[in-house]
Amino acid sequence: MNRFKKTLAGASAILLMVLGFVACDDDFSTVGGEIIENNNFSTDLFSETMIQAYNKRLNPVQTNGLPVYQLGTNADPVFGTTFSSLTVQASLVTGTEDPEFGDLSQAEEDADLTDFEEDETVTEVWLNIPFFSTRSLNDDNEIEVAVDSLYGDTDAPFTLRIQELTYYLRNIDADGNPQAYFSDEDYSTSVGITLFEDTAYVINQEEIEVIEVDANGETVFDDEGIAVIEETLSPRIRVPLDAAFFQQRIIDNEGSIKLSNNNVFRAEDLFRGLHITAENAQALMLLDFQNANIEIDYVYQKTETQGNTDPADDEAVPTKASFALSLSSSNIVNTFSTPTFGQDVTANEDNLFVKGGEGSMSIIELFGPDTDANGVADQLEEIRENGWIINDANLVFYVNNTLQVETAQDPQRIYLYNLDDAIPLQDYLVDQTVNASSPSLSKAVHGGILERDDAGNATQYKIRITEHINNVIRRDSTNVKLGLVSSSDIRIISSGQVETTGSEFDFVPTVSIMNPFGTVLHGSTPASPEDKRLKLEIFYSIPESN
Repeated sequence: MNRFKKTLAGASAILLMVLGFVACDDDFSTVGGEIIENNNFSTDLFSETMIQAYNKRLNPVQTNGLPVYQLGTNADPVFGTTFSSLTVQASLVTGTEDPEFGDLSQAEEDADLTDFEEDETVTEVWLNIPFFSTRSLNDDNEIEVAVDSLYGDTDAPFTLRIQELTYYLRNIDADGNPQAYFSDEDYSTSVGITLFEDTAYVINQEEIEVIEVDANGETVFDDEGIAVIEETLSPRIRVPLDAAFFQQRIIDNEGSIKLSNNNVFRAEDLFRGLHITAENAQALMLLDFQNANIEIDYVYQKTETQGNTDPADDEAVPTKASFALSLSSSNIVNTFSTPTFGQDVTANEDNLFVKGGEGSMSIIELFGPDTDANGVADQLEEIRENGWIINDANLVFYVNNTLQVETAQDPQRIYLYNLDDAIPLQDYLVDQTVNASSPSLSKAVHGGILERDDAGNATQYKIRITEHINNVIRRDSTNVKLGLVSSSDIRIISSGQVETTGSEFDFVPTVSIMNPFGTVLHGSTPASPEDKRLKLEIFYSIPESN
């Protein structure tokens, strides 16, 4: 894997914030595990591993090329309030380059000597950005829809504003590499006309029934006089955009080179995309841009020949059609602003502050110092000489419920990785467990999933690193630094860039960038209560002396 340019996981990798999962404790076999039952071995626990755990504030992070995007406000009592806006580049849907509107191309229309013109006219334009939701049958065999990507006060009205983007979001940088856009980008001045604005917009969590209308805009009824439902859409942001704008910029440009292919379309100053804000929102929306689009509905005059070749008998019949622009196949940039993030996460090492987005992370170094400067920590050298067979090894991170107040939204998961190489640990790779009902909570043996007590209070995250410790102790692998970040779906193992000014590392896991939540964990210093202190517990076996 190239650690400097990693490809995002497939579009099917979807962020699902699902609560209430109890971690599985299935066991993996470890090196030498098949002989542990032999009476010549004794098993013990070592919990005195020297650990240094400390925090780093994250510089602005790369926020294009993500599986999930945020819009709205996340009010965190510990880390401050984050405001998220979106800048979205529009694209022609694959297969619709150089589109023909109606039945004839513009060239065919221009060459047609009949009295009829197709006269394509936009009737409606809809912006569609789905939430993440599930559809199921309840005990009464009724359909229930649950939206699981909304947080905060979802009933509070706010100003939803959709503006034309006038800035060109290029795909390739000056060095020929994929262009990275960061969370501190501000496109609020790179806008044209306002395509939609509602100062009292309220989030709709229900499915949307689209009523069918005919080519004249009249509602279509069935034989019983009931309006026909053309389609049922999942819960989403669905708002009308300025029809005249898309008539002029898209439909009227049929046959133009500006619509000939995506490279030209994106570069031309025709329609570059949208700038989306949610002013005064009290909720945070996680949005499924993989299925987002702009739907342009129009009517054209279809020539009906009446079954003969006599032009005098031809008739123009109004006919409905639709054309879509993609909002998922090019650049989408999330801008984060957290003006009240005043937490000094590097002040001491007593607590670990883990916050997603443009937040903070923790770094963990195992086995203490290397006082003899031979490249190996002194404690690790001693353990290697003991010849231990490692049966199990776990890091348990306890939530500091004094600092992580009850009203805070804890991340559903935390992710531990090889910071030096920006790759997953071996335990991640060998864990093939799958959670069919909540895929984002797969790899439960490796863990890092939030655990709660009977009262629902967040208590701890347990991460199994048996294979990693085996590699370090028994196979002389490098004792790398470990990174700890906020997450939800650790199936996504790509990384995004960090703006490098003043930063000691260049990349951070994508799962941290796209997760908005944070938590406070007890550190490894004596300031933490003994029973809550971060420890590495190693269960091992050794041969007994004869």
